[in-house]
Amino acid sequence: MQHIGIIGAGLSGLATAKTFLRGGYRVTLIEKAAGIGGVWEKSRSYHGVATQTTRDEYAFSDFPMPKDYPLWPSGAQVQQYLQSYADHFGITPHIRFNTAVSWLRREDGSWLADITHLPSGNTDTLSFDFVAVCTGTFSTPSIPSFPGAETFPGKILHSSMVSDPAILKGKRVAVVGFAKSATDVANLAADIAPECHLLFRKAQWKVPRYFGNLINMRYLLFSRFSEAFFNAPYKTPFQKFLHTMGKPMVWMQWRGLELLLKKQFSLKACNMLPTHKIEDQISCSLGVAPEGFYKKVKNGSIRAQQTEIEAIDGSTLHLRNGQSIQADILVCGTGFRQSLSFLDMEHRRHIIGEQGHFQLFRNILHPEVPNLGFVGYNSSLFTTLTSEIAANWLLRYAQGGLRLPAPDQIRDDMAYMNNWRKTGRPIAGEFSGTCVAPFNFMHLDQLMRDMGLRATATRWAPYEFFKPINPKDYRILLADSAQKEQPQSQPAARSADAIA
Repeated sequence: MQHIGIIGAGLSGLATAKTFLRGGYRVTLIEKAAGIGGVWEKSRSYHGVATQTTRDEYAFSDFPMPKDYPLWPSGAQVQQYLQSYADHFGITPHIRFNTAVSWLRREDGSWLADITHLPSGNTDTLSFDFVAVCTGTFSTPSIPSFPGAETFPGKILHSSMVSDPAILKGKRVAVVGFAKSATDVANLAADIAPECHLLFRKAQWKVPRYFGNLINMRYLLFSRFSEAFFNAPYKTPFQKFLHTMGKPMVWMQWRGLELLLKKQFSLKACNMLPTHKIEDQISCSLGVAPEGFYKKVKNGSIRAQQTEIEAIDGSTLHLRNGQSIQADILVCGTGFRQSLSFLDMEHRRHIIGEQGHFQLFRNILHPEVPNLGFVGYNSSLFTTLTSEIAANWLLRYAQGGLRLPAPDQIRDDMAYMNNWRKTGRPIAGEFSGTCVAPFNFMHLDQLMRDMGLRATATRWAPYEFFKPINPKDYRILLADSAQKEQPQSQPAARSADAIA
């Protein structure tokens, strides 16, 4: 039996473990935190965090979220859901908690992982036939370096560290950023802090849970029809029509959506009108506006300024617009950094390019690095599903059962996608190039075809084209391959050359 190592017990690691366990493999998960969940683990979740997508979309195909969950579950509910998933599928006994990987290297046809048990400091080396990296794109909080930060008497925190409202209560709070966590924390601080400042470099488009206070966002953003209005790297016949003869229709679609958001959120009155087109921004960083956020900006309970911190002098934050504000606590909603510090340089140089972008075929593997795959590096608007399908794809890859292009075609595809991210759609380079949104269906269809499976649950094309994503469909589709998922009797190195 082959031994599969999985690094990270977030939703991607759990989906990968369940998939390989079901295939009959021996599995070991290595998780540096004390519990499962990744970004949803309690110690890494800020107070009030909730899903961006609805309960039914943010679920695995064969394990729906409880019906008594609200439509947008809280972080604590997602963590409990993931714990239930791990227990239900027998994953929990295979997890080594509080354990970090310090060095992953390949020797004599195996992957060796040097690990450290963090509480005790004890070290060990594990040997694996195949490794899945599932550390995700939100593993290392990014906090800017501010001149004079050492003089600040209060705390400078990443938004993920605001785990308790008491941290903000009674304090003069300054929040940096405009992404989901930044606006969520500012929205919370406005209710419990005497002052709340929001400092942002650039206003971004945000979407409501209900467009026009009537239409659930999933009907406008999570269908094949809505995806067709983006200029995709690979186009269907309908997309080719839309982005040639149908360009006026595309233009009207996006300008109409912008007008709706301007009116619904009073963006001009809030002085938060983005200067860029909404279609150029929608990706994994698309933020759902916190309830009441724009009203608080409009009435001044959130004092928002489009500027940056020039320097810190004690409790005074000097801003680039010439103004200064006082703060007791500074919260940075400034995202995360992606890295593979534990992976040996020989293989890391293949996977991470000069500009820090990941170079992976289908966002899962590199043909020059045998027996190593990535799950969760295909972030989407419903990452539970894209990670689950990627895990099934990776299992078939380990078994040698994928319908992949020839090695030269794989390399050409990787080069094409890297160039497209730079020139065709620059926002696609965010998260170090690991985001597949808004082309969620395109990505899922590619993975399903590689596995030799149908991409839709029914053959009624109009229905499949307009309906929102439904993870349950993929339970049906993946069932077609369940009987084929049997491990090889002998471990075999897998590379693009080996499977061509």
